[in-house]
Amino acid sequence: MDDECLELQRSEMEALTAVYTLDSSDVFTYSTNTSGIISGSINVEVDANVCQQLIEASDTGDVNWQHVECLPPIRMKFTLPATYPISAPPQILLSCSWLPDAALDIVQHGLLDIWAAEQGMCVLGSFIDYIQHDIQPSSEIQIRLGGDGLTAESHMTRICAYGSAKKQLYFESQTHICPICMEEQSGRHCIQLSCTHVFCLECLRGYLDVLIREGNILRMICPHADCQAPDTATAISDSELAKLVSNEQMKRIRRLRNQRRAETDSTNYAMCARTGCDLVVKNDTQVDRLCVCECGFTFCRMCRCTWHGVNRCAIKDVRELVEKYWQACMDEAEDGSSKERKYLERRHGKAFMRQYRRYIEEALSLEYIDANSVQCPK
Repeated sequence: MDDECLELQRSEMEALTAVYTLDSSDVFTYSTNTSGIISGSINVEVDANVCQQLIEASDTGDVNWQHVECLPPIRMKFTLPATYPISAPPQILLSCSWLPDAALDIVQHGLLDIWAAEQGMCVLGSFIDYIQHDIQPSSEIQIRLGGDGLTAESHMTRICAYGSAKKQLYFESQTHICPICMEEQSGRHCIQLSCTHVFCLECLRGYLDVLIREGNILRMICPHADCQAPDTATAISDSELAKLVSNEQMKRIRRLRNQRRAETDSTNYAMCARTGCDLVVKNDTQVDRLCVCECGFTFCRMCRCTWHGVNRCAIKDVRELVEKYWQACMDEAEDGSSKERKYLERRHGKAFMRQYRRYIEEALSLEYIDANSVQCPK
């Protein structure tokens, strides 16, 4: 191997190592075989503006690109011949999940044109710049989704996942001021909510811990002042909560949500009556009062006992039931609210409850007569 070529190759590897291994050890790698031939690979990130141009120019059907800010890198494998860069070009092999082979061939021809113009000089850096900034969309160079056993949707999921991971790495590399403790924190110790407000993990976990212990799930929103007004409140999502609370706290949140749902819409939902089950059950639309929980327990929505078919709910204390029904009737007479009376009549049967009502009215009439009248002496 020519000493001049070897020295140039080593200098080029040292320069690339200094630039790229600061970001991540898997971005750029190379090795030298027993014959002194250098080979390696580099993952080249395409510039954001080029990504957007490719996205806008490509026909990918109904796929939504709205939240895609970057594309996975193009992998460039290289082998440096013994006479590179004086007389021989580097051997290049490009691979990419979102460009078809025909498009990669066109890009590779563009790299050879660079070599022809710069022969005698180290060109891997120029190759990288070309891939990053100079790929131009055309009828041949367009994004391809699917292939290799992937559907377009699953391929898009991978692209989005890569973008999210890249964005998170950048976020963690920065410092942020938490608006709660007002201290500057590393991004590794912070979280950015969907509303874009950033908090340190310690402060936000403490905030959520208080809300969970108090059962105040309605206040589980971003604590930033700009998100506190009703028209701007941003709820903390379940995916964000999973990063902030323990498994036991997450179970309590779900239980509180189910309870609230059953309380606010008792006509359609009920909490499972089985001890230890925190699931909310949708009422059966075909059979009145029937609830079938995912845990397998079947119960009556009214009395919350094991399902008893069309039979009336069992009455444990007749006197207590009579007093409840009479009070419901009195409340209806005073404020017009018939909710409790209708509930009891639906649970125990309208005719059955009205029979008690007549009995109560007769008993009260006799009591009034005894207290406010005297028997005729004749």
